[in-house]
Amino acid sequence: MKIVHITTVHQRFDSRIFYKECMSLKRKFNDVTLIVADGKGNEIKDGINIIDVGSDSNRIKRLIFTSKRAIKKALLLNADIYHFHDPDLLISVRGLCKKKKVIFDSHEDFPRLMLQRPYIPEPLRKIFFLIARFIEKKTYKNLTAVVTATDNIATKFLNYGKNKVIAIKNYPIIDLTDNHCKTEHTGSVFTACYVGGLTEIRGVEQMISACEKADTKLILAGPFDDTDFLEKMKKLPGWKNVEYLGVVPHSELKEKVYQKSDIGLNMLLNAPNHTQAIPIKQLEYMSESLPVIATKHINFCIEVTQKTNCGILVTPENIDECANAVKYLKNNPQLCRQMGENGNSAVQNTYNWSKEENKLIDLYISI
Repeated sequence: MKIVHITTVHQRFDSRIFYKECMSLKRKFNDVTLIVADGKGNEIKDGINIIDVGSDSNRIKRLIFTSKRAIKKALLLNADIYHFHDPDLLISVRGLCKKKKVIFDSHEDFPRLMLQRPYIPEPLRKIFFLIARFIEKKTYKNLTAVVTATDNIATKFLNYGKNKVIAIKNYPIIDLTDNHCKTEHTGSVFTACYVGGLTEIRGVEQMISACEKADTKLILAGPFDDTDFLEKMKKLPGWKNVEYLGVVPHSELKEKVYQKSDIGLNMLLNAPNHTQAIPIKQLEYMSESLPVIATKHINFCIEVTQKTNCGILVTPENIDECANAVKYLKNNPQLCRQMGENGNSAVQNTYNWSKEENKLIDLYISI
């Protein structure tokens, strides 16, 4: 079976796309290609053929021209199944749907994202929401299947019609043969960490301020997409406690971040698209035996944190509450270790990629 995954937005080594889905499919079906648009050129990585169609920095050009280049290249490959990951491709992919079997991977609720995009003027967000929902519903009718990252997004698509829809959750990859219960954290100073996109809505400013109040070092790993926001963060008094690593390859996170940290921060702010999300970063912290300070704005975080006793829930906008949570774990090392072990055990037993991998492979076989 020849398989092609397509993204014009995500990084080529995106955790869900490359390390989980493409790698899982490569082990089962062998012939897997990933089309990207980052300007870094073609390469073969872990047996997966990566084809770069070139990048466009302008959002409108990327939506129109990059998408067309990606679909044109995809058609030339003459694959059995195409699997695309970006709402940007929902229009361009329609021609592909008429000729081939096509899967849309909905990482987030695309229309609801329109309600929180900072570059869309607030009076226009409802209009963009309605347009996005119309495009999504119209393209859905032509798709072979839809993969979603959460159950609630799957339910939304099922309400559109009777296509095959399956939730494949973004749980972390772990070695189930490794029965370790605790990652050894080697840092000499009590340290918090955050791994992921560094944006305002993800609570970066609140994390920096809370760690300053708690006199705690903070490691940040990920991209600042907005340079103005980065400069704003550098001017905060708490930036002196920050070690900013930039984008760290997935394979280096353990050594450069997790082994040097004592707790993980997952302090996403309140937003329409966050409530039903599954933040992979929380599960990755748990898999590395890091207790978590998690947002109260996300149902999944509330459920997992309370069920497994792996950390403390906070309202990110309340800096004092967040700082007190950091200080509480800092001053209670035994509890900190126990919460880390609880989280690790939960990921080993329940919240891991191996079960989701089987669902993905079964879907491919079925279509």
